[in-house]
Amino acid sequence: MQHESTKPQYGLAFLGYLLLTLLMYFPVLAHLGNALPGGSVARNDGWQNVWNLWWVQRAIATRQDIFTTNLLYYPIGVDLHLQTLNASNGVLFAALTALFGPIASYNLAVILAFALAGLGAYAFGLRISNHRIGALIGGLIFTFSPFHLTKLWDGQLELIALQWLPFYALFLLRAVEDRRWYDWLLAGVFLALIGYTSWYYFLFVAFYSALFAILWFAFPPAGQPRLPMLASLVGVSFVGMLLLLPALLPAFGAASTIMPPLVFDLANPLDLRTIHSADLIDFWLPSELHPLWGAAVMRITTQIHPIISARNVALGYVALVLALAAALLARRQAWRWWVLMLGALLMSLGPVLSIGGVQTGVLLPYAMLLNIPEVGRANRPSHFVVIATLMLVPLVAIGVSKLVTRIAQVRRQRMLITVLVVLIAAELWPPIFPLLTMSAHPYYATLAAESGPLMILPPQIEVSDPLQAQMLHGRPMMGGFVSRTPPYAFASQVNGIRQLWTMQPDTEASFGQPPGGALAGLNAYKIHRLVIEWDRLDAEQRTQLEAALAQTLPGVSPDYSDGRLSSYRIPEAPTGPLIYLDSGWYPEERNATERWHWMTEQGDIKIFNPFDHPTAVRIRLTAKLFREDQTVDLAFGEHMAGQWVVGRAGSTLNLYLIAPPGETALRLRAPAIAEQGSSQRTLSIMLTSAELR
Repeated sequence: MQHESTKPQYGLAFLGYLLLTLLMYFPVLAHLGNALPGGSVARNDGWQNVWNLWWVQRAIATRQDIFTTNLLYYPIGVDLHLQTLNASNGVLFAALTALFGPIASYNLAVILAFALAGLGAYAFGLRISNHRIGALIGGLIFTFSPFHLTKLWDGQLELIALQWLPFYALFLLRAVEDRRWYDWLLAGVFLALIGYTSWYYFLFVAFYSALFAILWFAFPPAGQPRLPMLASLVGVSFVGMLLLLPALLPAFGAASTIMPPLVFDLANPLDLRTIHSADLIDFWLPSELHPLWGAAVMRITTQIHPIISARNVALGYVALVLALAAALLARRQAWRWWVLMLGALLMSLGPVLSIGGVQTGVLLPYAMLLNIPEVGRANRPSHFVVIATLMLVPLVAIGVSKLVTRIAQVRRQRMLITVLVVLIAAELWPPIFPLLTMSAHPYYATLAAESGPLMILPPQIEVSDPLQAQMLHGRPMMGGFVSRTPPYAFASQVNGIRQLWTMQPDTEASFGQPPGGALAGLNAYKIHRLVIEWDRLDAEQRTQLEAALAQTLPGVSPDYSDGRLSSYRIPEAPTGPLIYLDSGWYPEERNATERWHWMTEQGDIKIFNPFDHPTAVRIRLTAKLFREDQTVDLAFGEHMAGQWVVGRAGSTLNLYLIAPPGETALRLRAPAIAEQGSSQRTLSIMLTSAELR
């Protein structure tokens, strides 16, 4: 064993990791097509990822853009570029999704992710250590790490699919040291795959690549010229970014609309970047998923992280001992990987150092990312530990190789390896994963025969149950569960839709009320089916919703009801163009005589033309100010529509417009000033009425 063959034997390595994965997954194998494994978080995130696979396959089959769906948040749809779409798995498993369904596809994607992650880590460790046993143990530690098992427990397929990271690290190293064009080409392909899988992982490997470049350029390995290494790094980056460009540019655009700017507040204990940062204690704890001591560890981690569940970033004691052995026995070979691992661990601590759940106030390097546009919105610093876990692979492989070669007798070498494997298996032993089955009401499958959008009440934007239902009925629906909720003023502003969606009856006429009343608004948007899941409502909500039903659908009875769920066919009614307040308006305020909305510097009024031809509309706006007269600039769609002078006593504007089919924004812009007091609002005009005639 001292002079083991250098033949890689990748096939045997992959088979070994696959068999271990199937052993871990054994309780699920008999339920591949109807259940997925995971804990409480997976009840939402797991089914969201099943829906992702379902949607990508559907989009491919119907030749739609996979990054934009019109099935959620009807009628505006959702831009999925910045959502946790996990497009790579969706595309790679589209055929299996079509043949066996999205649940089976999810389970097969998980199995392949674990097996390929082990193989990639093995190849990476073998390249560095030239020791098969050490590389095999490194791959075992990486793919069955507490972090990876936690992502499986939480059902987060985009983070379970970390298999592209070790392949990228391998081919980046080969590209720099061997300088062959196909190595930097493959490294670029794997870099793009990482981006199409998870933007978080893409951010992490960007940090890894930058630190890697600094280390290899400043301290090149013996005989490695700097400029060719730099050229290889540029080549890898060029290929990766070129392949990722179709998704990267729209993602930056989506970030500015879906995700508001996040201002880091050191004194705010609820800042997302702080909540989702690792604690210095976390790295030294064993896994909280372990079947023996996991519950005891969880009590500790819950005290340190009382708000979040994604806190299991344990590195493993055996892995750390072997990494330390590499540092002691092969310093020249191991030091760069130690620097990369420590750098990743430092970043995982987030912007402020926390020890035992107590923030010390000490700023850390992650705080520098907060000043980078769009990147500063990333709020999962603790996930940087995936890079640290990857860096354990070469260190473990080196440590094993050095320990084994220092022992002369083959029998003792085998004994050492056996002890290491047993200790690793005991430390990383996975839990028995609960099985989660679909909870959607079977009635939804009967709605697949109809067409048109659905309104399902109560609104559920924080749970994945509507996604499960949609995989049965396949129809567009209002709302939905996505990782980053988009603006959705339509649902709370359009008369008829607003009362039902908010489950609150109106006490008086609303802004932009269409002449035909509530049914006109529902029919304008072609919403002809309402489903109410009564068992999700408490007594007060039920009373309010019943009042809203009586107001919007008087005399309408359900055409299906079973005590748990009722379904209503909304009657057809005459309809026409309508308007509603969109973005840029503060919530309604009122007194005994009037009601109004304050506008920020810019406010949009949406004009909806339900016809398939342009239609003439007249809009009447009334507004006033509490200061000197202001000039309001008006734009309709892409064109200027004039100016409006608003005074203290109030001003009325009549606009005559030709509205094209669909929604068009009437945009108002006026100078805004800060409101007196502590509200931190900026106010311009006070809109007291908006009518379409």
